[in-house]
Amino acid sequence: MKILVISDIHGNLAALDAVTERADMIFCLGDMVNYGPYPKLCMERIRGLANTVVVRGNHDNAVGRNMDCRCSAKYQELSDAGKAFTMAVLNAEEKDYLGNLPIVVVVEREDKRFLLSHGSPGGDLYKYLRPDVPDEQWESELKDVSADFVFLGHTHFPMVRMIRGVTVVNPGSVGQPRDGIPTASYAIWEDGRIEIKRVHYNIEAIIKGLRGTNIPSHLISILAKILREGGM
Repeated sequence: MKILVISDIHGNLAALDAVTERADMIFCLGDMVNYGPYPKLCMERIRGLANTVVVRGNHDNAVGRNMDCRCSAKYQELSDAGKAFTMAVLNAEEKDYLGNLPIVVVVEREDKRFLLSHGSPGGDLYKYLRPDVPDEQWESELKDVSADFVFLGHTHFPMVRMIRGVTVVNPGSVGQPRDGIPTASYAIWEDGRIEIKRVHYNIEAIIKGLRGTNIPSHLISILAKILREGGM
């Protein structure tokens, strides 16, 4: 069995379309919207896929429930502008869909138990569990978790960690990687093996799309730099 694991698409249609790997199932770990120019089309792509499990990210929650994304200070202005744009282009049904996605999902396949969440195993949408988090904190995060594999997004940093028999995986970000590598990041689970993969996409096409939005030009310049450089 092969599972494609994607997260943090952030309205980046070119990056999403570049992830063409076929799989038996798809896990989407949230944040389909904000920052990028094509939130509606990204949502349509994900919703049109078969055998797909989707959980809610903090940006999905912000748009779907008209709440603050609670981003870090350096991304807050970008997020607020992206949210305003996204809320203007999505209809009521699409916002309702985002706001009512599950926060934690457990999937069982082939005698394996998979936990899917955006920020933390316990369902905190806003907690950043980056690759440098010590084992002791991971043990605390996982103490009430019964799963073989835990899939998380949110940080935009890919990671595979083994913590007391539980494999914790962050596939990185499809649409806005922040680890200094400006390529779409995702993960493949296949028969118990995990691989982080990267694929190039047309960054300039997304920047051109951003220029067609009502996001202020100085923020588009910052977003363009993040996309070209893989973070800021």
